[in-house]
Amino acid sequence: MPMLVSAWANANIQIYPSKGIFGLEQGCRTDPSKYEANGSSYKANGSSIVCDFSQAVDNEVIRKQAEQLFVQGLKQNFGEQVVDTISQKTKSRTYIASLEVLRASEYMVKKDSTTEIFLPVTLSIKLTNILSGEVIYSDSATLSQPIQVLSSDIESATTKAAIKQQFQSTLLTLTQQVTQELKSKLKVSETETQVIDQWKSYLVLDKGFKQGIAAQDELSSTEGDLIRVVHADSDYAVAVPILMQGNSKRFSKVSTNTRQAMNKPKALVVDVLTYKSESEQGESEDLIEQIFSDAVGEQASFTLTPVNRRYSAMAQSISEQTALAQSEDINQRELPEFFIRINVIPVIAYQQQIGKMTQQQVLHSEVFAEMIDRSGRVIYSAHATDDIKDVFSEGMGFSLEARKEVVLKNALLKLGQQFQKGIQFTRSDLKVSSSSGHNITIDDAGERLSTGMKVHVYHSDKAAGRNILIPTWEATVLERQGAKVTAQLDFPVNSSDRLPVRSGDRILLDSSAPVGDSKQSRVLCPSLPTEQVGEIPFDGFGPLIYHAFASQSKRPFYATGSSFKGQTLLKDSVVAKTENTGFKKDMNVNFHIPKDECLQPVLKIEVKQDSIKCNADKSNCDATLVMASGARIFNQKSEKIGAYGLQQEITLKGIDHQHRNEMYNIQMFEALPKILNQIVQKADSSQ
Repeated sequence: MPMLVSAWANANIQIYPSKGIFGLEQGCRTDPSKYEANGSSYKANGSSIVCDFSQAVDNEVIRKQAEQLFVQGLKQNFGEQVVDTISQKTKSRTYIASLEVLRASEYMVKKDSTTEIFLPVTLSIKLTNILSGEVIYSDSATLSQPIQVLSSDIESATTKAAIKQQFQSTLLTLTQQVTQELKSKLKVSETETQVIDQWKSYLVLDKGFKQGIAAQDELSSTEGDLIRVVHADSDYAVAVPILMQGNSKRFSKVSTNTRQAMNKPKALVVDVLTYKSESEQGESEDLIEQIFSDAVGEQASFTLTPVNRRYSAMAQSISEQTALAQSEDINQRELPEFFIRINVIPVIAYQQQIGKMTQQQVLHSEVFAEMIDRSGRVIYSAHATDDIKDVFSEGMGFSLEARKEVVLKNALLKLGQQFQKGIQFTRSDLKVSSSSGHNITIDDAGERLSTGMKVHVYHSDKAAGRNILIPTWEATVLERQGAKVTAQLDFPVNSSDRLPVRSGDRILLDSSAPVGDSKQSRVLCPSLPTEQVGEIPFDGFGPLIYHAFASQSKRPFYATGSSFKGQTLLKDSVVAKTENTGFKKDMNVNFHIPKDECLQPVLKIEVKQDSIKCNADKSNCDATLVMASGARIFNQKSEKIGAYGLQQEITLKGIDHQHRNEMYNIQMFEALPKILNQIVQKADSSQ
């Protein structure tokens, strides 16, 4: 067998079709008693699936049809590689194919006496390693097939039956589509390597990242043995046994990554904040993550680590469907080097009359994302926006809900592209200068290590006639004194070997820029939420000032302080995302929280007294907003020790009184970034 092959037929793997469709177990959005005017959508409990869809596919016949189409499509494309059982011997080479409904919506466009009801559904397909939970392929497809009815028949039984039938047809069509596209889109390679030496209990392999072997890869043998790569150099790799029942020497891995992706650091999306309440509809978090991930693409300097949130349920289901029992070789994945959080502000949208027969839709989307290292420090923060202004004849346009999806997708694509182009990593090679007990001292004149960062210690030695690096310990950076950094040894990389750390041992890490002095770090005060005063509701201030400090300040900024409304704390979101998705159960997730000082964002916004001047029907008003924004500084005793801030008046013209809050919000999103950047510069210069 060639060392690296691209043809699917040569990849000696199996596909097991999972029974059932995931995503339907979540709650659904119930229908309102009546359809509203153009631009409305069904709203209920924040689910991304309407109850009409859930009820339509809660049908044994339809589900059986979908399952049959799924299996038939897989077998037509992959033949005997599709199996209906998994054994202990084949489990390491078996990938579970599963379907999941990410979104099912309905909205309408009235056209005089008739109404078009749009029924978009998004279905995803994943291939998941049943042992590790690693997703090697993920794709989705959306189909929206409208039905046309008389406006007077919207509530009729005939219309409800037509909606049900269309949803059922869409599910079956999408099942065929994603299954057929799997064959053409999936580019699978299989890399084979062999053990050429052993250093203590570590295994030395004859292939490295240039040949397709990467750190954290799990390799299997034909006998069912399993090993994990703990370090990959250009032409060799070092692995530790996970499950060794025999004496296998040849191992292989299946991957959809290109060789160029093998030596890139890995990142995991751990949180998608959408501000959904129980009375609001919002995009599926899975769909948001998928759009962002697709935009980041393969050209980025890092590789996204996809997870299957249904992994635990899937593994349990598979063990019940087959003879495969849960065993010690699952839940073994390690945390990646970096985490990503995405923050999606609810789309601002309104529709207004601008002529006797003409209407205008205005939509504005704001999205944020940050990359965080293992210490909790923000190493990159991005902010993207998108606007849509549509003018159309009355009653002829798409609904606001339909356009919301478009403007949000556009903003997410811009956000992902910023991550692709804006983050560049360099490999640092640092030396251990001394070791005492569980503490080590590292030389770091380039300021690459930050307090709380997790690093690996490497020992240099010879094996198989070459110099190799062996990762021996994971350690946590404690403090910095000039160019010297103290770190604490946490636990050995290989529990079979507790090796001493010696002067000259090395620290390898990927970093994007010098971290600066950790004693000057900033964080949002954990016990003091953002203070916002004023009559205008505005969700954007917290994310905007957070992004300003994270992206513009010269001082390190940590993501370990207080969270925004509805957001999970960083530690909790990492635990939640990695729980039941194949990662180790006993991981001690701890992040650094700067203690010396913290920030409390503050915003006061009001309409200037007597500044509002309107025409007779209040469709055209002028107003002045008075906005005071900034941050208070507190010390570790929770005593206020200072503040940074600016006050500014914003003159607004052409405000429609009916949509004044939406218009105010758009203007504040446009004005605040420059103001907040000035506040950050002021804060940096005052230190």
